[in-house]
Amino acid sequence: MDYRKIFSLCLDGNVKPALEYITLIQSGSLSLKDQGFRSAFEKRFRYDHDQEGYRNENNSAISDILQLYRDYWRTSLLDSSANRDSLFIEQLGSLLGKKYGSVKQLSINTDSLDEYLRKYIMASGYMTTGFGKTGKLYDLLVWQKQEDTVYIFTTGNEKIRAHVIFMDDFVTLGWEQYATLDNYYPGGWANDSALFCVKKAYDLHSEIFLISYLAHEGRHMADYKLFPKLTSADLEYRGKMTELSLADTTLYSLINFFIANANYNSENGHSIADYCVIRDLSISLFNKEYISDQDAWKKITVGEIHEAAKNILAENTKSLHALGSKAGDSIYIKRKYLPK
Repeated sequence: MDYRKIFSLCLDGNVKPALEYITLIQSGSLSLKDQGFRSAFEKRFRYDHDQEGYRNENNSAISDILQLYRDYWRTSLLDSSANRDSLFIEQLGSLLGKKYGSVKQLSINTDSLDEYLRKYIMASGYMTTGFGKTGKLYDLLVWQKQEDTVYIFTTGNEKIRAHVIFMDDFVTLGWEQYATLDNYYPGGWANDSALFCVKKAYDLHSEIFLISYLAHEGRHMADYKLFPKLTSADLEYRGKMTELSLADTTLYSLINFFIANANYNSENGHSIADYCVIRDLSISLFNKEYISDQDAWKKITVGEIHEAAKNILAENTKSLHALGSKAGDSIYIKRKYLPK
């Protein structure tokens, strides 16, 4: 079973072809692990309702919210051609209106939904990211515990002092966790004043934490101040290029992951950035538009990849400064080199 193919489709918000692929595999060719995964995946997505179950939804104080999000995620993931955002917003507004009568007096918009969703979840004893999107779907992360600390680190020539909030005891880690049956989920995120880290996702002494989380999200935190209008794809492009300028033991694994999840035409900023990172490094290191052959990348030294990534990131920074207030009006990285 090609899990890379399955999870790439799921993380791009397109479960239906992943389900079709899984169903077509002959049972005799599957290991016990593969059979277990297929059974759980089919229970979640094949039938009229989720028969696999959504963790904690029946014993959580916010089970009504979780069920609403789950149903929205499930139907959206199974039919990526339809947009169910308006119906979901209406349903969420109606649910919150039953608890907060004042919601009924407000126009249902993202600001009012965010305010009252946070109130509802926090009154139940949890913390949350609030109302917002990851890629093309409205997402929800909810946790029970958090602790604060400070990290000081260097990325490029910048020394960054970061306030890091470690989060624990999650009720939900969002639609990516739901789509991949807990195999993938956000490891953290940043705003202009702090980094938020899903503690269970990392060995805090590993390169994955120090570079793929801390340096990547630190790049975001700095960019929110430097270029406040940047799109998700542009922010991820700069974060991922920062990773490739620093990673050592995980470098080739990162490149393989970016290749596997690259999609230039996606609505997910991560997938767009994955494509553009590999595209621009391919132009720099191979003088070709896009190299997806993993063996070819392994012939390029770590030092050469570091240098190329640093130079591309520096050039990107220079170009964004030159754009000034226009930086972020559209996806800059998609305009740089258009595919043939």
